[in-house]
Amino acid sequence: MQISKAIQFVLIALSLFSAPTLVQAAGSSSEYEEVSYDDLLNELSAKKNHLAKKQNSSFDDVRLHAGIGYANSFSNISANKQNFNRHASGIQLSLGMDLFSPNWYSEGVFRNYGLTSSGSEEFTLREFDLKIGYTNKLESVWNYTISSGLSNRFLKFSDPSRDISVDSTTPSLVVSTGFIAQVHKNLSLGAEVSARTAVVNDTSDKNSFDFAFRLNTSL
Repeated sequence: MQISKAIQFVLIALSLFSAPTLVQAAGSSSEYEEVSYDDLLNELSAKKNHLAKKQNSSFDDVRLHAGIGYANSFSNISANKQNFNRHASGIQLSLGMDLFSPNWYSEGVFRNYGLTSSGSEEFTLREFDLKIGYTNKLESVWNYTISSGLSNRFLKFSDPSRDISVDSTTPSLVVSTGFIAQVHKNLSLGAEVSARTAVVNDTSDKNSFDFAFRLNTSL
């Protein structure tokens, strides 16, 4: 008798686990559809994976950008009640990233123009820019860029023969625009022009203009 009851208990338990689960159909209070226990687990797992993918997709689309270039700068310097226009050329390094969109980006740019001398005159210049920019397709492989931000310029200009000695660190507003050719999925070539104006009055480094040829790579 006890063995018979045990067999009945096992059969009832198996029937409960193998029975289809009743799930109320959406939008109706009286209609139901039969879903097995395994199908219900698979559906919940699929929804969980979809939510995780949706949360991570914005970060997965973010790309990093690095570049090198050749830059030329034309500076307006005020010293001893005179204005001097000086040219310098140097190397440009850049590093940036997308701002959760292929069109918007942030970028940091460092330029080192080294030492330029003529007679007793010496001129050294370094720049650091931090910008936010926008880029979009123009035609074929060509894209245009527009960016703006803040620049910090470290300028030294001296000429003992004219009693001139300038050593200034000047925060400036910078605006840039340029054209880029996407020659490969991860490689682009382009040119960019920038204009700067000092945001402080007490400086000899009033304003400047520069252009650069750039080689960029994206990851």
